[in-house]
Amino acid sequence: MPVSQFNLNAGQRAERKLLITVAEWMEGSQQTREILGTRTEDSSIEYNPDIETTTDILGINYTDINRTQPQQDFDPYLVLGGSKLGAKLNDIRRRNALSELNQFTVYVITAFVGSAGSYEAEKHSNCTITYNSMGGDANVNFPISVYLSNDSVTGTVDKLSDDFTFTADSGSSGLSG
Repeated sequence: MPVSQFNLNAGQRAERKLLITVAEWMEGSQQTREILGTRTEDSSIEYNPDIETTTDILGINYTDINRTQPQQDFDPYLVLGGSKLGAKLNDIRRRNALSELNQFTVYVITAFVGSAGSYEAEKHSNCTITYNSMGGDANVNFPISVYLSNDSVTGTVDKLSDDFTFTADSGSSGLSG
């Protein structure tokens, strides 16, 4: 979608709440989702590009970007009652079942593009969500990192809640980027 089609007024800045990250996983035979970021003050997707710069014999620099390794940290990620993801990660930690950390689907919804009923989104399969530490002073903090797989499909979601329906773009297939 061209930049001119942002659903913002001219000069208006996109608010952080218009970039939404949602984790999804199977709990038995049931699909479970949770919007990430409750009580997290600051979180950005870092793309961590693999960059190679060379200088030719004429002294001209060339830069190649081979791939990106997108990651998003949520710190603090507080242990909150009712957090399905917090309970899932704590169970994985308790059982030391590290292989289960890479069985997540993560949606990145750019709600500043599109409109109600059709917000742009990416669905990343086979993502990893890690817990980084546990503890804190007055509250138990359980910071997490989300590693996107680049095995992604573009599409849209119909609403900005965890019970959305994702519709893939026609012609969109996995393993991009």
